[in-house]
Amino acid sequence: MSSGIETLRASALCMGMTEQELGDLLAAAEVRTHAPSDRIVAEGTPSDCLFILEEGAVRVEKASSVGAILIATMGEEGDFFGEMSLIDILPRSADVRAEGQVRLLAFPKRKLAEVFARWPRLQVNLILNIARSLSLRLREADNKIVDLSRMLKAGGR
Repeated sequence: MSSGIETLRASALCMGMTEQELGDLLAAAEVRTHAPSDRIVAEGTPSDCLFILEEGAVRVEKASSVGAILIATMGEEGDFFGEMSLIDILPRSADVRAEGQVRLLAFPKRKLAEVFARWPRLQVNLILNIARSLSLRLREADNKIVDLSRMLKAGGR
């Protein structure tokens, strides 16, 4: 099992942070464990926490009229979710479920605000890293839309 600081070092979310910043950030974390199939985040609920995966894997699912649709899976140490809660004030956009036993570092907004007050540069760095991640995800979504459009056009001939 990795230490929390190793998990933060492994996360793209923490890229460019100093050891002192990582230590202060880790002090704000709450370790949470979840059993297989536990719902960690519920779509439509208030966003109040950012999560970094320490061990295990999770599924990101979106509700639809035909059931849950898999949006993404995450299973690497340092993968993160809930980052949109730091950007907007909207409810959670999807469910996140444990695929097996899961260990997370949870960062409640109120605790992050305290860290940001001490380390303004850390806040800027974190938001920049979130923006990079969201940009990559948007590019992936664009590619999926293009692929789906091609499939629909090919099937409609």
